[in-house]
Amino acid sequence: MLSLPNIDYSSMISTLPLDSGNSDSLSNFINNGLVGLVTEADTTYKIAGSVIALILALIGCFFGYKLSRLFMGITGFIAGAIIGQIVASQILHVEGFASVLCIILCGAFIASLAFWIYRIGIFILCFALAFSAAGTLFPFEGDVQFFANVITGLIVGVLAVKYMRPVIILTSAIVCGTSAAGLLPGVTEYMGITTLSSLNSSAALTLALCVLGIAVQFLTTKEPVKKTVPRHKHG
Repeated sequence: MLSLPNIDYSSMISTLPLDSGNSDSLSNFINNGLVGLVTEADTTYKIAGSVIALILALIGCFFGYKLSRLFMGITGFIAGAIIGQIVASQILHVEGFASVLCIILCGAFIASLAFWIYRIGIFILCFALAFSAAGTLFPFEGDVQFFANVITGLIVGVLAVKYMRPVIILTSAIVCGTSAAGLLPGVTEYMGITTLSSLNSSAALTLALCVLGIAVQFLTTKEPVKKTVPRHKHG
């Protein structure tokens, strides 16, 4: 069970600079007391962040297709926020509140497009997933890596528009399953579950999560029913 860090306040108090002329006591208090407290708190935030990231990765791995609209909106907002930041800094040359407002408005606009215009949302979501996956799969560097990521994202995004269900299932299960495999050993080590923490995000764990995620999503979802327009018979 996740618990807050045990901070020894008595040892902190013992290092308090009670003697105003003793600079060593003040140094000990800062180094052993305040810095130690910040380090412990920082560790707690890292643990909480890792647990939240693991939960989101597992949800994406096993329910990526079912929650695709939600993920489309989130991905659209992030993409829009990046565009907004570029517009604010490079085109409008604004800072502060105006920059933040531009980022939020662009993020909200792209998120709305991704959520309501389904095919745009599918493309953005699968582009982002493939772009992320390419960054870990291809051993390139610099501009070549970025170019490879973009090309991979475009190919997968276009395929997703035509073959929506299988592409979303495969990309979400593989990307999120790989992320979960990387996070799981560390989180279980924090929680004292040594059985899983010793796996060290092995290839076997990654493969197992990805395959299981793909299987669960294919078994629990169906192809969307295509709407047909009824033909009117002329008498």
